Amino acid sequence: MTEERRRRGSLLGVIAYVLVPGERRVRAAQHFRKATFEMLKGVGALVRPETRQESSGPASRERIKIE
Repeated sequence: MTEERRRRGSLLGVIAYVLVPGERRVRAAQHFRKATFEMLKGVGALVRPETRQESSGPASRERIKIE
């Protein structure tokens, strides 16, 4: 019952932001737009196959002298 109440509360919060005009609505719209863009970038990174760089030979090591 509390879980259903929480979902309803968050849904009412989103509806309130959409319906109430003013600066808070503008800020909320900007936030949701940025969040949607970031989500799409993340999904795009997951969908894209990983590209691997092929090495031309064994990795070279660099020695550092410690005194």
